Amino acid sequence: MKHLLVAGLAFTLLASPALAEGMSNAIGHAVRVTDGGQSFDAWFNADGSYSDTRGVTGTWTYQGQLCIQVTTENGSSENCGPWNESLAAGESWVTNGWSDDGRSLTVQIVDG
Repeated sequence: MKHLLVAGLAFTLLASPALAEGMSNAIGHAVRVTDGGQSFDAWFNADGSYSDTRGVTGTWTYQGQLCIQVTTENGSSENCGPWNESLAAGESWVTNGWSDDGRSLTVQIVDG
């Protein structure tokens, strides 16, 4: 049992940096998402956890595209879309890759 616990801890410590690869520009910063007149801030943690100012929590993965998995009162859902790996703190990016109807949203990495 002790060996299993140590192996699990070692896997977690080794997997965390790989999980953040491609998303390192978001780790440690708020990501502000603006859709028309509405916006919210989101946090992507190196351990794969996700939270935002709307009170939504869940997990995220990144393998060429960003996927966010959440559970709300309406059930579980996963939403995937593009991520700009070169976006720096203070910069913003406009994309319609998260919309089914082609509507654009702005993604900004907020410094701090």
